[in-house]
Amino acid sequence: FKELNFNQKVQYIWDYYKIPIIAVIIVIAVAASFVHDITSQKHTALSVVCVNVAGGADIDGDSLFGDVLKSSGYDTSKNEISVNTNINISLDSNGLDYQNMAVLAAHFSAHDYNICFMDDKTFDHYVESETFCDLRDYLDEETIEKYTDALTYTTSESGEKVPVGIRLSADTNSWLADSGLYDSCTFGICYGGDDTKLLKKVSGYILR
Repeated sequence: FKELNFNQKVQYIWDYYKIPIIAVIIVIAVAASFVHDITSQKHTALSVVCVNVAGGADIDGDSLFGDVLKSSGYDTSKNEISVNTNINISLDSNGLDYQNMAVLAAHFSAHDYNICFMDDKTFDHYVESETFCDLRDYLDEETIEKYTDALTYTTSESGEKVPVGIRLSADTNSWLADSGLYDSCTFGICYGGDDTKLLKKVSGYILR
């Protein structure tokens, strides 16, 4: 081995240790990719789920809420409002979509989402399941009054009618029209989260 020149030594090492070298390179590459993903991943300041989005729209949180997040004091290079538009549930006459309904129920139970949008029919299916919060806890009286005729209610154990959803139309709501998510849908809040101030601000931004 000592008598070999540099190129021959390289070739010798490659011929006899090719597999271990490739394995080490792969391990390093995977580790580097993992570290990059971890360090570049943004913190989720707020999460939104959009069920049965019209036309399968694929919208990111930055385009929808980047301005309001930044104005709330968040560094948008490190924080985001995540938006999931990939959940679809069928409630047609052929039967309920139990698999996807179970997935969504698990998300709600785990408090994975703060704000929810659904087509009206699907929202009505969930409205008595204690999935949604009392909107009066997060919206000011002026907003509640503005949408009086569009409110969806559930009934509390004491018999009180509790507003938990707001019907929205792209014809009258500029945020919905600009987003392209739905022609019409129902807005609800499913979990208050840690930053209720941000939740209230985003909700107001949507319903402005």
